[in-house]
Amino acid sequence: MTTRAQFVQGFLDFYNAPRYLEVGVNRGATFHALRAAQKVAVDPHFLFGAAKHQPGCSYHEVPSDAYFAALDRTAPPFDVIYLDGLHSFEQTLRDLMSAILHLQPLGVIVIDDVIPSGYLASLPDVALFERAWHAAGATGDISWMGDVFRLVFFIESFLPDFAYATLADNHGQLAMWRGRRRAPFTLDRRVEDITRLQYHDVLLQRSAFNLMGQAAIVAQAHSDLFG
Repeated sequence: MTTRAQFVQGFLDFYNAPRYLEVGVNRGATFHALRAAQKVAVDPHFLFGAAKHQPGCSYHEVPSDAYFAALDRTAPPFDVIYLDGLHSFEQTLRDLMSAILHLQPLGVIVIDDVIPSGYLASLPDVALFERAWHAAGATGDISWMGDVFRLVFFIESFLPDFAYATLADNHGQLAMWRGRRRAPFTLDRRVEDITRLQYHDVLLQRSAFNLMGQAAIVAQAHSDLFG
């Protein structure tokens, strides 16, 4: 199985001295495993102490909305941005719109957890998910993906200037970049339609995710961006 760090590093390796931004750092497992010239971590509450901070990295313990609001538009753009914050469609959409503003033209955005592991994991409210999980007596992976999956359908219909593909490992990581779209288009979909999508749509509209292997996604992104 491809780890999140391995997937993101494949894009960071495109650049000589990459600038990297991660939104939703949590325990820092992915962030601290990556190699980049500059790394920026954003999370409302880091689950690691200052002793684990790496030299040359900057840490912003604030909500992503506050970070982006304070970020100067003239600041150097990022080469790779990884979005793994609050797993709701609305918040991840806000993070995505902000990320696009601060992405260099040949950059890549990676969005985590776009393929929920089941119906309960797809619930948009984490508190409801936890109550339902325990009420059902469920066991095993208790990871919550929320309704981030809806963002895939938004990108498909409303961001035609971006090519994208999805890696199925680890609950799904979607990579997107400015390039020729090979994935399908659904142009008659409304934003309201997207907000009503449910877990069964993940199963029935699988083609919208444009599932590919890691090597194929990295190769396609590199070809589109650098020829």
